Amino acid sequence: MRTPISNTFFWAVRAAISLVVILTLLLGYKFLHEEFAKYEVIEAQQGVLRQFLEALERNSASFAKELTTHVPNAKSPANVVIQQVKWLENEINTRQQQRDQLWASDAIGRYNPVSPTFRKIAQLDIELALLNEALAHARNVHTFVSGPAEARRQTEWLSARSTQLGKQIYDNKYAQWRLSEDHRLLWQIPFTGPGQQMKRLVDDEHRLQQEKTQVDGGYARQLNVLRGLEKIPAPPQFQSNPQLADPFLRKVSEKLEENDRQLEGSSLSKFLRPIRDMLPTATTILLLALLSPLLVKAIAYYLIAPVACRRPSIRVLEQCSGVISTVLPEGSPEPGETMPSRVSLPVTVGPRSELSIMPSYIHGMPANAPSTTRWLLDWSMPITSLFAGMYRLTCIRPAEDTHVTVSSATDPLAEFSLIEIPEGAALVLQPRTLVGVVQEKDSPLRITRHWRITQLKAWMTLQFRYIVFHGPATLVVKGCRGVRVEPAKAGRTVNQAATLGFSANLAYSVTRNETFWSYYFGERELFNDSWTGDGYCVHSETPETTGRSRLFGRGLEGILDTILKLFGI
Repeated sequence: MRTPISNTFFWAVRAAISLVVILTLLLGYKFLHEEFAKYEVIEAQQGVLRQFLEALERNSASFAKELTTHVPNAKSPANVVIQQVKWLENEINTRQQQRDQLWASDAIGRYNPVSPTFRKIAQLDIELALLNEALAHARNVHTFVSGPAEARRQTEWLSARSTQLGKQIYDNKYAQWRLSEDHRLLWQIPFTGPGQQMKRLVDDEHRLQQEKTQVDGGYARQLNVLRGLEKIPAPPQFQSNPQLADPFLRKVSEKLEENDRQLEGSSLSKFLRPIRDMLPTATTILLLALLSPLLVKAIAYYLIAPVACRRPSIRVLEQCSGVISTVLPEGSPEPGETMPSRVSLPVTVGPRSELSIMPSYIHGMPANAPSTTRWLLDWSMPITSLFAGMYRLTCIRPAEDTHVTVSSATDPLAEFSLIEIPEGAALVLQPRTLVGVVQEKDSPLRITRHWRITQLKAWMTLQFRYIVFHGPATLVVKGCRGVRVEPAKAGRTVNQAATLGFSANLAYSVTRNETFWSYYFGERELFNDSWTGDGYCVHSETPETTGRSRLFGRGLEGILDTILKLFGI
């Protein structure tokens, strides 16, 4: 996907790699003559670390002194103690959130003692340690102030509950006595009304006795707690422990010691001074390397392209027919007119026909279909067949109508189309887009080569040879996001990177790409293909994104692509 961020990123990466290569070449001999120097960056770090250590100690002492004003003592009222406990808890939560955010935002700087992130985290860690110590003391004060009162309240409640349960037990026993007096015989007989009522009273008595026993036990325990709390001495006045900051200060001290050891004999020092000396030269070379493609492409766009566009059109086979079609063969699972292309394409092979196709594009076929291996599509053009991938083909020769499904298992953007070339017609096609060929057994496909090396337009467009497929035959063609076949009678212009082929009788020419910068960044080819005449042009819905632009592209792939274009592949 085209995005300015991705384009800028990859440009910056390529520039950085180029800079590293240039520096390596320049420093190759420099390191043999330069004396080793001390690591200057570490020396600068030492000064920063010492200042940071002093500031950390000073700020920690100041914060600890200020914190004592927010810690309650044993004489403070209970409400004041609660407010100070809440304030300390809020301060701890606030600083903990700040520390977590800093820790997550800078995965590298949090371990680097000279980074601002590390300094802020270290300061927050010391403050959190002091605050947690103060909070623990404040909670002890709260326990001392509020504990006896709460224990006394619990003791009084348990005593009142025990008295209440005692009265309920007395009332229950009195009810049992009244029932025995009113029903002297019946209350002793089960399943009678008085007997069942007596049973309920006895069960309630047992339940009340058990609950009273539990309440009395809780009262005794709570009374012991109350007596213990009353004996606790009052907490002393809060004093901050300065040693709490030592673990965090030690990290900075250890970094100082490590830097001292590196300054005594670090091998890193041999790289810094030569790099500083050679950096201006390397930057100059890099700028020249970056500007060279711009200059070359500017010459191609503003000088070469206009000359090429003004040259006469090229006709490969002017006398042949330009009629082609995308109609599926009769008898296929879905006969009739189709869309220009499909992700999964049904191909019907009759008993008098054969299908030569790349094995990787066979999605499905009958199990009993006879097949052999065809090593090359055309033995008269072995190099073209190899570079186009048309080698080691699966040749299917059925005895009856056979349906083969063509699809790609590796390219999600690939779509396929059947292009029929009737008798007397011819189609210029790039072999790289060819997947398979359906042809008569007794009338094999005829492929011819046509050179235009003597024409100036061929030199301007860097295409000297055209591969022509003659009918009758049916070609299985692949395109990115689809294959489109359009008439060129009224004139047709297509992005050159999307061109797959055209009728051999058409007048072929080129037009310059609309904007220079789309060509410079490899988003468009230098030329757009243009045709006029009674025929059809074949192109993919979307050009394949290769990240290069022919000869003036980037790297060996662009050079190889240009060589293949010279030979029409």
